[in-house]
Amino acid sequence: MGVQRASLHHALLLLVVCVLCWALSSRCAEGQSQTGQLSVDATPQNARKIPDKMFGIFFEEINHAGAGGLWAELVSNRGFEAGGPNTPSNIDPWLIIGDESSIIVGTDRTSCFERNPVALRMQVLCNSKRTNACPSGGVGVYNPGYWGMNIEKGKVYKVSLHIKSSDTLSLTVSLTSSDGLQKLAAHTIT
Repeated sequence: MGVQRASLHHALLLLVVCVLCWALSSRCAEGQSQTGQLSVDATPQNARKIPDKMFGIFFEEINHAGAGGLWAELVSNRGFEAGGPNTPSNIDPWLIIGDESSIIVGTDRTSCFERNPVALRMQVLCNSKRTNACPSGGVGVYNPGYWGMNIEKGKVYKVSLHIKSSDTLSLTVSLTSSDGLQKLAAHTIT
């Protein structure tokens, strides 16, 4: 109750100060000059004690100020764990390339890494044969990053991924423009 009462007193004091400032500013606007004096009593008797255990820093993740900001990560949700330890996990902002008749994408706990147990599972339903041909742009997943990725000409970017496949495959990793029309860099893994 004491905290609520103190908060109410602070709110009322702030309201009184605001009203006084408004009243003084409106009088000054009328051409009358006045002076005022504000006194603050900051004696130790009126101060609040800061708890001994209150120390350290505080960082709140707002608009990707940490991941994608201070921590220069380009790929958003790179571990497919945005939904927490639950599977299936939230893979947002990853999106599929192709259509739902060509590829099925989900997550499971088959990763080969103890610290990152969630893995992305892609089941490609199309092939290079005419009977079930893949779309011309291919199939797969893409990541838009944190409001885009700042890809700079001449810089080296490291891509690390682990693939398990029941069959041989040809996989192309590429960096493209935001509209997907311009290929900035690509490498095919066979």
